[in-house]
Parts: sequence; C-alpha cells; structure tokens
Amino acid sequence: MYIRADGNSKIGMGHIMRCISIGKEVQDLGEEVIFLTADEEPAALLEEQGFQVLVLHTDYRMMDVEWETLEPLLPRGSKLLVDSYFVTDEYLNKLRTRAKVIYVDDVNAFDYPVDCIINGNIYGADTEYHAPLVLGGCKYAPLRREYAQYRGKRTEDYVLITTGSSDPYSITLKLLKEAVTRPELMKWPFRVVCGRFNGDYEEIKAMEETYPNIRVLQNVPDMWNVMNGAMAAVTAGGTTMNELSCMGVPMICFSFVDNQEQIAETFYKKGFVHFRGDYLQEGNAMIGGICRALEELLEAEDLRKQYSEKVSALVDGLGSRRIAEAVLTL
Repeated sequence: MYIRADGNSKIGMGHIMRCISIGKEVQDLGEEVIFLTADEEPAALLEEQGFQVLVLHTDYRMMDVEWETLEPLLPRGSKLLVDSYFVTDEYLNKLRTRAKVIYVDDVNAFDYPVDCIINGNIYGADTEYHAPLVLGGCKYAPLRREYAQYRGKRTEDYVLITTGSSDPYSITLKLLKEAVTRPELMKWPFRVVCGRFNGDYEEIKAMEETYPNIRVLQNVPDMWNVMNGAMAAVTAGGTTMNELSCMGVPMICFSFVDNQEQIAETFYKKGFVHFRGDYLQEGNAMIGGICRALEELLEAEDLRKQYSEKVSALVDGLGSRRIAEAVLTL
C-alpha cells in the first residue's frame, strides 16, 4: 500500500503522524507500506519509523501538477491512501485510473471521487459522504497502538500544555508568561510539549531555569506516557484531542487554524471539554480566558473526573487497526 502525505513547518506533522499510525497497522497485517511525500522534510521521521519514502520533489500545495512524477511510481491496481487538504477533484480522478484511493478527510470540502473515506473526528460519523466505503467517527480515530495499550494508567501528576508540532502564533509562550503571573496556577507542576516546528522553543526552554515547576519537552516519542501523567491538559484542537480522550485526560481546548475549530467546538457542544475559543478571532484575550478556566478546572476534582470518564468512553485507541483491516479488503 502507498500513502501520500506531507508534513512541514507550515502545515505541521498531523497528517504524517496519523498516517504513520495507519501504516504501522497495515504493516502488522502483512502488507508493505511506502510513503510518497512532496519534499524531504518528513522523510527522516518516516524512515525512523521503518517506512520506505519516495520524495516527489514537488510543491505540496499544488498536487495537480505532480501527476507526471507520481504516475510512474504508482503500480496499476495498488492501494493509495491520501491525506492532504490540497487535493482536487481532477487529482483524485487521475489517481483512480491506477489505484484504489482512500482519502483521510476533516473538512468535507467537496464530493470526493474515491473508493473509501476516513474521518476519525468526533463529527465524522455525522458527515454525509457518497464514497462506497465510509469509516467515520472516533471509532476510526487513527491513533498509535500504544494509546490503547497504556490507557487507564493515569497518575495525575501535572498540567500538560501542547499545541501540536507547530505554534505560529506563539500561544504556548504566551500561555506560560500569563501562567507565571498567577499564584493559583504556579502551585501546580507543568509539562510543556513543544513541537519540532515551535519557533519559541529556546525561550520556552529557558523558563525552566526560573520556574522549577515548569518542565519543557520536545520531540517526544511516547506522548501516551506524557499524557498518562496529566491531571488536565490545555490543547489545540485536532488529533491530539482524540489522543487525550483515549487517555482520559480532562481538557481545555482552543483553535488557531480553521480545521481545528470544528473539532474543538463539537467536543464542547457534546459536553466533553471546556472550549476557550479561536485565537484567530479572539487574539491574546483568549490567553487569559484559558488560564482562568484552568484555575477553575484544577480546583474542581469532581469536574475533572466527569470530563475524564466522558472522553475515555469516546475513544478506545483501536481506530488505526479498524482502518487497516477495512482498507485492505478494497
């Protein structure tokens, strides 16, 4: 099976990470997996995970023009999983002339001409698609298998802050600078996960020297272990919310890109998390709101327990295996 996905400092690594999760399960079921990427930026990570990588040397934002490069690499009759927001109707139709096409979707941008659609978001099961096979909802959240293996072992030792692999608006740094002015927050330990594309890492890391309750992590290979130690988490919307749910971590969430907003809002509307808004609309006013909500959540043990039980029942961590088993039958 082939997987076409990209990751870099502009779009983050979310597409790559969930495709790694699916790819691992496909490999475990006995089929080879080869990644196709526009550029070399995600290649090292993919190779570290044991995948062969073919680099197209194209622009990830212009998928229509990569066909001449991609076509000779894609054997006729193969299976191709695509995870990118830059697909077009024309591009997907061309792919179907050579392969069974599986598309990982978040936004339902148009009527995708594919053989299978995967939407593992909380709203995925309620989204209308017309593909022959649709795998929707948190049952198909594509998480690493370790999340299922380690769930239910939380120690509730610290507050976790994470924005994913990138943080273009410096939200992590702004949150920490606000938190250190609040005595009610500074009595708690913090673990701050900086993604590999967080441009504020050095400044955030330097805060460890001044504030002994703050510990900063980067390039974490076992996020499930970090999440298992969290009594509460502040997180951007996206795949991370499914991971935290599987671990049963109470969340305060926010968004800073369009595709995160629907995820975060749906979690909130269903009563699973506390949502503090969209940074693109609220700006720095959102930072104070998050800190106030965090103070309230940390003091409310019963509320944390309620949130934990709700989200834990939502995601069991077996979505990647279900996806692998389904797509291999195409």
